[in-house]
Amino acid sequence: MKKHIKLLVFVVSILVVFFTYKIFEHKQEKINYIALGDSVAEGMNPYGSVGYGYPDYISDYLKNKDMLNFYTKGFSKSGYTTTDVRNDIEDNKTIEVDGKRIAIKAALRESDLVTLSIGANDFLKGISFSDFDVKLEDIKKTKKEIDSIGLNVRNLVDLIKDYAKGEIILVGYYNPLPRLNTIKSEIDELIKYSNIVYEDICDELDIVCVNVFDAFDGREELLPNPLDIHPNIKGYEEIANLVIDRIRYVNH
Repeated sequence: MKKHIKLLVFVVSILVVFFTYKIFEHKQEKINYIALGDSVAEGMNPYGSVGYGYPDYISDYLKNKDMLNFYTKGFSKSGYTTTDVRNDIEDNKTIEVDGKRIAIKAALRESDLVTLSIGANDFLKGISFSDFDVKLEDIKKTKKEIDSIGLNVRNLVDLIKDYAKGEIILVGYYNPLPRLNTIKSEIDELIKYSNIVYEDICDELDIVCVNVFDAFDGREELLPNPLDIHPNIKGYEEIANLVIDRIRYVNH
């Protein structure tokens, strides 16, 4: 009985690998695109539902250019931290795409483009809006927290690079709370600092950093729900356009 179970596990493993590589089989240099990260990568809208996110707009653009072979944002999930993405890779998480199981390590190995939005939940974890003002009182302390999160992001990108040999794009932050006028300048300072940390990571690891802060600054219409931190579809389209401008396959 044990031998039969071992044989079944082996056969299933072989089939997962086979179908994964068939799905990712390149066609005339077209792109395999994997979107990783949290709710922003998943496409959470301002009213609590997953919809069209910036990876979907990027996918549409590549498809319209006849440059897309495969795309999934299925490994992204609302609430994800850097630890969650790392665990998914280390555990070789599988998802179902078009009725077939795909493992994340194989998906990354076969990828030509990976986008990553991560880190916000690391910072917000354990912080309620009631003590948000208290956190902002000590900017230096908060920046140290951001430095720590930056190290987690750096290590995660390093892990992704172990598998993904194509282009990796790290997407930075916008101010998710633009209507908190009394502390807007402090929040802006921390967001800008976070983006500097991300840019340094990208320079060190030779990947692309996309800073979206200016695209959202002063444009509250892109974040229409005062009680939520997620963009509307126009906001996601703005992020997508900034990413598209940096994809080497499109621009070179």
